[in-house]
Amino acid sequence: MKNVSHYGPALCVKFHNDYVLAGYGPFIHVYDYRSGTLVNKCRLFHCNKVHGISVSTEGEVLTYGARSVSVVKLEHVLKKDSLVHSERMNSDWVTFGEFSFDRSQIYLLTCYNKVLICDFDCEVLSSKSLGGERSILYSGIIKVFGPYKVYINAGTVMGGVIVWDLFSETQIHNLLGHEGSIFYVNLSNNGRFLASCSDDRSIRLWDLHTGKELSVGWSHTARIWNLKFFDNDTKLISVSEDSTCRIWNIVESREKIAELFISNVYEVHLTKSIWGVDVKEDDMIAVTSGNDGRLKLIDLLQLERNGDEETSFTLDDISQQCDIVFAQNESVKGFQGFSFGVVVITSSGKILQFSDVTKQWKLLLIDEKFVSYPITNGIQTQNIVVFSNSKSDIRMVKFSEKGSDIIQTEEFHVDELSKMNNCLVTEYSDNSFLLTLQSPNPRDKFLCLEISSQDLKIKAKHSFDKPENFASSCLASFQNYILVGSRFSTVVIYNLLDDNEEPFIIRRLSPGDTTTSIKFVENKNGSAVFSVTNRDGYYVFIEVRKSHSENLHCHLSYKVLHSNKMMKGYLEGAFFNPDGEYITYGFKSSLFYLYNETNCYELASEVCGGAHRLWKLCAVNNGHLLMYIKASRFHLRKIYNSIVPETLEKGIHGREIRDISICPSASDNTNKNFKNGHIFCTASEDTTLKLGYFSNKTGEVKNFWTQRKHVSGLQRCQFINNKLMISSSAREELFLWELNDKYNKRPYITIRQILPTSTNNPDLRIMDFDVKFVHQSNDFILATVYSDSTIKIWHYKENENKFELVMQGRYKTCCLFNIAFIALKDQLLVVVSPTNGYLVVYNVTEFIPFTIDATSSDLVDTRLGTAISNLPAPVSQLQVHQSGIKSLDYVVDSTRTSAAILTGGDDNGLGLSSLVLDNTNTAVLKISDFITAAASSTITSGMLINGGEEAITTSVDQVIRTWKITAGKLSLAERERTTVADTGSLDVITNHGDTDFDKTLLIGGVGLSIWKK
Repeated sequence: MKNVSHYGPALCVKFHNDYVLAGYGPFIHVYDYRSGTLVNKCRLFHCNKVHGISVSTEGEVLTYGARSVSVVKLEHVLKKDSLVHSERMNSDWVTFGEFSFDRSQIYLLTCYNKVLICDFDCEVLSSKSLGGERSILYSGIIKVFGPYKVYINAGTVMGGVIVWDLFSETQIHNLLGHEGSIFYVNLSNNGRFLASCSDDRSIRLWDLHTGKELSVGWSHTARIWNLKFFDNDTKLISVSEDSTCRIWNIVESREKIAELFISNVYEVHLTKSIWGVDVKEDDMIAVTSGNDGRLKLIDLLQLERNGDEETSFTLDDISQQCDIVFAQNESVKGFQGFSFGVVVITSSGKILQFSDVTKQWKLLLIDEKFVSYPITNGIQTQNIVVFSNSKSDIRMVKFSEKGSDIIQTEEFHVDELSKMNNCLVTEYSDNSFLLTLQSPNPRDKFLCLEISSQDLKIKAKHSFDKPENFASSCLASFQNYILVGSRFSTVVIYNLLDDNEEPFIIRRLSPGDTTTSIKFVENKNGSAVFSVTNRDGYYVFIEVRKSHSENLHCHLSYKVLHSNKMMKGYLEGAFFNPDGEYITYGFKSSLFYLYNETNCYELASEVCGGAHRLWKLCAVNNGHLLMYIKASRFHLRKIYNSIVPETLEKGIHGREIRDISICPSASDNTNKNFKNGHIFCTASEDTTLKLGYFSNKTGEVKNFWTQRKHVSGLQRCQFINNKLMISSSAREELFLWELNDKYNKRPYITIRQILPTSTNNPDLRIMDFDVKFVHQSNDFILATVYSDSTIKIWHYKENENKFELVMQGRYKTCCLFNIAFIALKDQLLVVVSPTNGYLVVYNVTEFIPFTIDATSSDLVDTRLGTAISNLPAPVSQLQVHQSGIKSLDYVVDSTRTSAAILTGGDDNGLGLSSLVLDNTNTAVLKISDFITAAASSTITSGMLINGGEEAITTSVDQVIRTWKITAGKLSLAERERTTVADTGSLDVITNHGDTDFDKTLLIGGVGLSIWKK
């Protein structure tokens, strides 16, 4: 077996020149942080994870983790695959390591508050400790100020920070104040301050000279794992279990009293825990590493790097600058952003322009028709701004390329509308754009005007009927259609070639209310995909198809390809960035957010007023421009694209992966982009499902979507064919998902159906499921097992899209871990594995409305009505393990008269059993082989491969084992250690066309590992 790639917790990060060194399992990954490229992966330790890194000015790299220590040259780390020969084992856990002042020795702080002074071969030359003191340390650092001035800062389990001198072995301070274990301590470079953090969620700042507590910082909502001084010791950066990185200002008063003030919060990782942080002070770039495996770069000067990120004006400021007199209660009522600046209109009809180049305001014109509440829109690419009012007046202004001159203006009155309450604009063609106009009068038509982008004249006018309860909120165009979003999560599609054609209405796309944006995404073979967002946090991708009837009349139809819900508050819009990542924006209370939904991290945020806020977001060069009114000030916030890559590693789940499923071989309809690897799904303890793709050749993983439909930690996920996937969790949640992978840019996945629950407030966990399809059909039967020993069998009918209960019953009172359908001859057997170590077999052939084809073992529908049957008594029971059976897999032989069953258990045993039908069609279970100590801890998953001739198992001891099966006997063939902790899930797929490796293995736990066999 060969390890291809690994994704998992990154425990530490370190900047060195243009490099970021990250402890990634037993490896160090080296990145060029400016370009984001991975320079090298180098293995430092055999088994232990890298917990800390120190780099000397001479280019020596000290790494430590658990009891492992290594000193190697940086040039070797940059070029070599492995340096494990340099690993040395210490007798105690190493908490911290640092080079001496002259870089000739290393200091190692152990968990017993003892410092080992070693040479570069990690041979102990001497040891230092504090006499009469032997605290257990959770953390500690060594601060080297000079050749004979080295301070040890030890964070103890009992809540004290002990500061002592290395060479005199005397205590300087015992700093008491925290109400929990100390998880990190750091000293400022000037030796004045000490900062500590704890599981009491506070950061405490101490005066190192006096030992006095100066300030307590409260902001994190969970335990704080790491912190660091930066910017000439005037700031602190901290990271926490709450997945945020926070910046603190250290503000000193005249009395030399320093206080901590929170200045910024960055939501940069997935639930839960950021472990490492470092700052490149030359560029003011921070890097964080977390439990999700992400390496995130943060621009600490996001609000000041270019100097014009934040600007605000009152009308008094504008009046003084350009000598304009504003009325007493006059205010800004509308605005539109362009690459050259901003155009605004006031409540008195004054139209003003702010130049981004000169930073000056000027009055363009005054139009008293647009007093009170004008609506402002624009076409940014054409430099056109559109004003409208409630009296059906329209005014359009077109600016030159750099915005210095008005090159065209046009105004007109819309006679067809008695009143106007909304005007929307969208691009249409290279030389025109569309205006849609709506009246509050339900008898008035819905108007759409095609406007020339050259002379602003009306090229065409369309008049459509309005559906009931129609209130336009957003607009998009595609070919000869316009798509109009409305309230009640409705989208209305009008045909511009036929005003009399009945509009195509899509109602109740999601449970939310107002549709906030519609964006064209991609099209293929006559179908187009649109992204539709809803203010209540839902986003949906719909496929709109055109079909022609016999009279050549065109009919539209739609299908939901993808649906999900944001957890960030109100969703106002979304778009794809140039990298194909889905970016969403909206408001959470008074906070505006810009969020990368594909990779799940915040890009920017801004506090900007309450519910009735006036705001707009526009795309400009190198980023976005957010405009809003707050406390009568007009604010401009430029959100620039980051000067460095957002991430060096995108990461996966922040918590344990409970199950993995690889999509079977792609269908003929699958896009070729996904044919050099496989689409796969992971189910996590963090309640989310991730849909991703891995490359067969490199093992590189790309995430597409994070689904949040489940409300509890996942238990199982499994593709049941190349289009359908099932996931299950607690609260009796079981969802049937449909995959669509035919489009060029990304696959989509949406829920097709939800399994009914037994009560309105369910509390049982669906532990496992299995399916069996009806012959030449997408109908199937589904067996589910529950944590209270219940077994249920369901019939899913594709045409009705409905689950019907066929059978139910209970085994005993113990939890059931696994279930499998096994068809032998013309009999359908159900095998379950409870926590008591037994394999239990039920024969359900006579109790389901199907027969079994003896040659193919497929289900044949008898078309009988379904009445709910009781679960029959078991036909066979056999104790294979001493305790719970955690994994179960089987292979049926070619004659379909027997099956081999592989089981792994809590007792560390691996069992191979045979299930045979005798002459009377009675199922008989026998143990073929049992290995008592097949692993040193629980065997969590196992699979039979190559027709049952081999098996693969994973266990909590982090070892992958392959077994040969000969004449019903198991023999260990190969064992490899994985860096994935809590190893719990496994899936295997056959590689077609790979001559060196027949199988690809995905191993999941706290992390994800890809292997080839």
